[in-house]
Amino acid sequence: MTRSKSTLLATFTLVAAALAAACSGDSGVTTGLNSSNSGTMVVRLTDAPFLADSLKSVDIFVVRVDARQSDVDSSGADKALSDDSSSAGGWKTVASPNASFNLLSLQNGVAATLGQADLAPGTYSGFRLIIDPTKSSVTLKGGQVLSGSTNPGVTFPSASRSGIKIVLAQPVQITAGTTTSLLVDFNVNDSFVMRGNTIDKNGLLFKPVIKATVTNLALTNANVRLANATDNALNFLQNGTALGGGSNIVFGAASSCSSVNATTPALTITQPPSTTPLAGFAPTLTAGNSFSIIAYPNASAVVQFATLSNTFTPASGQAGLRVFNGSGSATGLDVFVTASGAPLGTATIANVLAGASSAFVSVPAGSLQVRLTTTGNTTVLLDLGSQTFTAGQNATLVIAPPTAGSTVLRGFLVPGC
Repeated sequence: MTRSKSTLLATFTLVAAALAAACSGDSGVTTGLNSSNSGTMVVRLTDAPFLADSLKSVDIFVVRVDARQSDVDSSGADKALSDDSSSAGGWKTVASPNASFNLLSLQNGVAATLGQADLAPGTYSGFRLIIDPTKSSVTLKGGQVLSGSTNPGVTFPSASRSGIKIVLAQPVQITAGTTTSLLVDFNVNDSFVMRGNTIDKNGLLFKPVIKATVTNLALTNANVRLANATDNALNFLQNGTALGGGSNIVFGAASSCSSVNATTPALTITQPPSTTPLAGFAPTLTAGNSFSIIAYPNASAVVQFATLSNTFTPASGQAGLRVFNGSGSATGLDVFVTASGAPLGTATIANVLAGASSAFVSVPAGSLQVRLTTTGNTTVLLDLGSQTFTAGQNATLVIAPPTAGSTVLRGFLVPGC
């Protein structure tokens, strides 16, 4: 009888809550977990061949997956298993599939998603997989089902739930705005031990062995968002497929933030209905950072691109702001961010030249009036009225050329990722 390794692959995509507001997403408070200061955990299962000459299926009922920052031994992983006590001992539930998975169907790269969760930044050293032995079983190729209640059967733990320690190759580091994957290897060959000479007559003993390795996409990926300052709609694509919010982006709008490989992002931008990528778009990205990509026209209405890093931490309780001048103006621009109706005073951001971006500055959080002038002047060229700035979040003010037949500049805010 061939005894080969079988694996349970769980990929946890962990995006952390930003406790100290680095570059953030669209909106939300900084004191809790949300789409801008947290990330996602995706949990999947897969399997490699195991006793293929004897078994039809290995069905494990996964209740949930828990994580905590402190390490845990096997005994600790098997305590406080009920739903209402899952937070006891510092545990955080990161997936709750409550479903049975046939490990033998999850071979050759096939994976099953278990769930997702947001986690606060930090180092997580303890993970456990909670199964329901009463709903788990092994089926032989001849159709014989072995479970905890059959004879012969599988000797599972007698309790209705069993917590299994996941042995980490290294602690899981969660960083705000990044994705971390945990590859969980459920070694079926080592986890099921034959009680005698044959499975069909003597059954199996369940002695789980689960290990995991970590892949932090912050080491390979960058977050990107496209903002459109042109008068034609744009598509933002990766390998020819639109990214989130990347279809038909109109003037003044932006795509969602997407995580892409920083070295080989495979990004293109098109003007629908054309599928031909626009020339001149070859962004340079850095893993672990986020970027706002601005599409804007030159004097001949040819689309150009600026790739701007969002790396900036605003002062405590304030927001980050920078200005990108895509207006084509022959003179620089000053930007004033004030209370509504307040005199202009000193420019918040001064002398932003055409095709250039200012540095980030910290501005008060809340509703503020934004006005533009030419450099050194007080005559308002553009009054953007009341704009909302959220503490801990960065935004880029994009200045665009007037529409055809007008002389009035346009502008809009783009949230950072």
